[in-house]
Amino acid sequence: EYEYLHELFLEEGAIVAVASQGTGKALGRLGGYAVPQLSIAEAKPQDYDAIVLIGGYGAYAFLWDNIQLHELLREAQQLNKLLVAASVSAVTLANAGLLQGKNATVYPDYNAAVILSEKGANHVYQSVVVDDNIITSNHPRKVKQLGETIVARLSE
Repeated sequence: EYEYLHELFLEEGAIVAVASQGTGKALGRLGGYAVPQLSIAEAKPQDYDAIVLIGGYGAYAFLWDNIQLHELLREAQQLNKLLVAASVSAVTLANAGLLQGKNATVYPDYNAAVILSEKGANHVYQSVVVDDNIITSNHPRKVKQLGETIVARLSE
């Protein structure tokens, strides 16, 4: 997800900032990596048009319960920024309180689906779901469709 979306955004002329818990190399489970330019704590939502959360084990391990990220997302929501969650990272939006009453999808993982429901999301079984300024996708294989949806929304 990360590599495809990062390349797509750069091709579209976007200025991309990668944030993580720290600025050390962030390793992907399948051997890829990213080098964050800033920490989540340093990110300011007013500086961005969108915040895109990548899925995978890292989302589960480091994003789902990240209080600093939840605050950043809530601030971005208040500013009507585009919020995107790929795969299991939709749980991060749910845990931040942003999916209450919203249509959303998530990777087909039992725990992730339960959390979305418990947090008041309307779990929709579709590849990509758009509800106001929130976009969620349910599988890494749907990253192209997710990318097209993000680019279309940012072009409006």
